[in-house]
Amino acid sequence: MKPPLASSGPNTAPSPLKAGGASDDFEVLRTASVAALSPNQGVEERHRGKRIRWAGAVERIAAIDQGVCLTILYARSGEDGEPLWTNTPTYQHFEACAAGAYDPRLVHELTNVTIIGRISGTTYIGSGGGGRTGPVVQIENLFRWSDCLSGDDSPECKYGFLSPQTDIID
Repeated sequence: MKPPLASSGPNTAPSPLKAGGASDDFEVLRTASVAALSPNQGVEERHRGKRIRWAGAVERIAAIDQGVCLTILYARSGEDGEPLWTNTPTYQHFEACAAGAYDPRLVHELTNVTIIGRISGTTYIGSGGGGRTGPVVQIENLFRWSDCLSGDDSPECKYGFLSPQTDIID
């Protein structure tokens, strides 16, 4: 069962489109105080409330009463929190939920993200004809990794921290 979403204040993480730029964002990702857990470990009751930084790709997006939940295929992450896709898959999933919605042109299926948040519970996550219980994370920060070519400044190529409802492309 998914726990109710806590009301969230404004996202205080820097954005690459604001003063400070990408290097500040990477510093936030690098220095976040988080528990060294995987989603498989995060389902244990004793880890509820712990803060994590997990990376991966969005598989599904579901609207809920209080906002949105993203089902994410977990990937090991690099020094800056970026997803590292290898020939050895993790077969781990987690659900990350936020109050509000993200711009669907920026956060959609296959978008690479890094989530900083707190484990708040568990839910059944179906995938590939099977499934298992996975952790639910309340999103504090969502970092979007762009797959655009260097120098492409199209709005859809935005990368960095996104806030629900406030980072909508005009």
